[in-house]
Amino acid sequence: MSTFERYLTLWVALCIVAGIALGHVMPGVFQAIGSAEFAKVNLPVAALIWLMIVPMLVKIDFAALARVREHWRGIGVTLFINWAVKPFSMAALGWLFIGTLFRPYLPPEQINSYIAGLIILAAAPCTAMVFVWSNLTKGEPHFTLSQVALNDSIMVFAFAPIVGLCSGCRRSRCRGQRSCSRSYCISWCRCW
Repeated sequence: MSTFERYLTLWVALCIVAGIALGHVMPGVFQAIGSAEFAKVNLPVAALIWLMIVPMLVKIDFAALARVREHWRGIGVTLFINWAVKPFSMAALGWLFIGTLFRPYLPPEQINSYIAGLIILAAAPCTAMVFVWSNLTKGEPHFTLSQVALNDSIMVFAFAPIVGLCSGCRRSRCRGQRSCSRSYCISWCRCW
């Protein structure tokens, strides 16, 4: 790995610090960037995500994708971790840390929203970073593309039910009521 790749975590941390500092120094610029949206999608963020994904995609030989079946064990492990372990373990960690240990330090009316936010983050596999890390480690591009495509296809159908199950939100709880917080039920019962 090159020096840049080896210290990627450091560069990410420095970018976070620089972004926070620049946001305090030039809030108007960052509000303009934040408001550059189309269909509730931030355009600069969308462009940067594509910038991360494209280098991996140009290495794909789509005719060779049929050989991905040889990696069925790896895909099986990925699917099991992403859909049977990660959301439920994050829900347990959220209830442990946010719901119990840090409860005295947080606003009581926002605790469920914090927990729901953790669950939402855990239930959505970060496909852009899968491409980046696979590219940095010189991983098999066909396997990466196939597992990302499969996980994204599953996410279309499984994301909302898993988030709803893990956050304890049910449709019947919201029908005719406005008692659920918006972020708590955002993916499941649409009660706002």
